[in-house]
Amino acid sequence: MDTVDYNAAFFKSVENSFLILKDWEGEDYALKFLAKLMETSLGSAYAGMGAKRGGGPAEFRRCVGERDASVGLKVSFEDLGQNSFAYRFHTDPFPGLKGKVDARRLDAAYMKFKVAYLLGPEWSYSTPKHLWEGSAFTEHVIAKK
Repeated sequence: MDTVDYNAAFFKSVENSFLILKDWEGEDYALKFLAKLMETSLGSAYAGMGAKRGGGPAEFRRCVGERDASVGLKVSFEDLGQNSFAYRFHTDPFPGLKGKVDARRLDAAYMKFKVAYLLGPEWSYSTPKHLWEGSAFTEHVIAKK
């Protein structure tokens, strides 16, 4: 897929929606909304790509890599062993939310769905590095339980 520019308008609309809901209903509600929005939009995108639910690491890399690239996010993947790999964000999708919500709570709004949908319930993730904490990238380590 060709590289596209970061889709600031798209991500800013998500940030603004989150902040409005946080103001009106609180952070937990806003995160719940964001998780549902991601589940709906990413689920549709992955289905449109012919994604196989629980398709494994190769399917995760393909679908997530293509979708992220389509909205201008620069990501990379690295094998860490037979049952684990790293998914790295080199672009911050939501820079306007830094300092307004915990980084890992925000990331969970989309990571839980991505892992469950594309890998299945026997997989989990952790986030040892984050752009918001001064790291060069956000790293999600995804491993089979």
